[in-house]
Formats: sequence, C-alpha cells, structure tokens
Amino acid sequence: MDFSTLNRIATAILITCVAAATAWLCGSWAIPYAPPPRPAFEIPEKTDDDALPRPISVAHGAILAARICSTCHELSPDGHDAVGPALAGIIGRGVASRAGYSYSAALSAHHGETWDDARLDVWLSNPFSFAPGTRMSLSGVPDPNDRADIIAWLKTLHPAPTP
Repeated sequence: MDFSTLNRIATAILITCVAAATAWLCGSWAIPYAPPPRPAFEIPEKTDDDALPRPISVAHGAILAARICSTCHELSPDGHDAVGPALAGIIGRGVASRAGYSYSAALSAHHGETWDDARLDVWLSNPFSFAPGTRMSLSGVPDPNDRADIIAWLKTLHPAPTP
C-alpha cells in the first residue's frame, strides 16, 4: 500500500467524523434537550406496609399444594407414597424417615433432623440449596407468604388413625 492510498483512507475517515459531528451539532441546535415537565409514569415508593406479611391462609395453602405438590406427592391423610413420599403427618416427622420410601443420598444426609416450620420454609424456598443433589424437581416457592400458607395447610394433614 502506498502513501496516496493511506492518505485517501485518512481523508475519508476525517470527512466522515466531521460530517457526523456537524449533523449532531445541527440536530442539537434544531431540537434542544429539555427534560419533560413531569415523568411519564411514577414508580410508587415502597412503604413499611409492603413489608408486612399478609395473614396466613390455609385455604390458599391447599390450593397451592394441590397445584405444586400433588403432581409427585399424595396429599390425602391416608395417602401412600407416589413419586415422592406422602405428605400426611410431615410436620414433626423426621427428615427422610418415612418407612418404605427410598430417599436420595442428599436428603438422607439430613436424617435425624425433624421437619418443623423453619426447616420446611428453607426446603420450600429452594430444595437444591437445602439438600444439594436432591431428586426433587421443584425449583422453589419464592414468595414467603405462599410458603407460610403451604406449611399452615400441611399442619392440617394428619394420617388416618390406625385401629
């Protein structure tokens, strides 16, 4: 490449930059920037009332459990194990302790612990962080109010008394 070719390339780049700058200046003079007199929409400020949990609803927990849990778990009080263990009587039961059900190694590592409200809340929020490697396919219930409703409903499940 000779000097005249490089000179033409440099001239073309310079002319392009000058043209772009001139167009920008003319545009900014023709239409000056002016902020809008008011925002197009207002984002409501978060109040302290937003942080308060709503009252626990057992009925809402039953609806959520039927939608989320029933695909793999039996929800009736005298339920049998399905893909997952039956959930009747889970509150107060030991983790990975239902007789006759084969738990994953990840959940069996928690054997000796008991399902209580706090442990179920952690489990329902993200089963994979509670027991990495679990076979449960639920990615979690992100809303703490929904988890509280499900746990309240699980407390109503009691296995049928044996004669």
